[in-house]
Amino acid sequence: MSNIVENSINKNIIASEKKKSETELINENSSNEDTSNHSEKLSESKNILLNTEVKITIELGKSKIKIKDFLKLSEEKIFILNKSVKEPLDIFINDYLIASGELVVLDKKYGIRITNIKSSLKNINISS
Repeated sequence: MSNIVENSINKNIIASEKKKSETELINENSSNEDTSNHSEKLSESKNILLNTEVKITIELGKSKIKIKDFLKLSEEKIFILNKSVKEPLDIFINDYLIASGELVVLDKKYGIRITNIKSSLKNINISS
């Protein structure tokens, strides 16, 4: 009789281990799917972010003026800004300063040569 009980216990242990293995396998697969799904979502979010259009503004300089003085301006008048020709221009994305550069003219169009990018932006990985 002890042999029958022993066999029964062994069968229960084997069945229990088999269920445990199946559960571990399911959990492992589920974990891999979660990781894969999470990775796909991150990639999709990154693509959406990187393909979003933004407004870029290049600031030549600033000046304060009273409205009445501004209204007196006419053609051919010169409006003086606070920056010299040698100073770098500020580059903004959606009103946030992100870089600086120098003015260039190419094929009768203005451009900007970027000379400095904010250090917080240099470390962003944009490769897919």
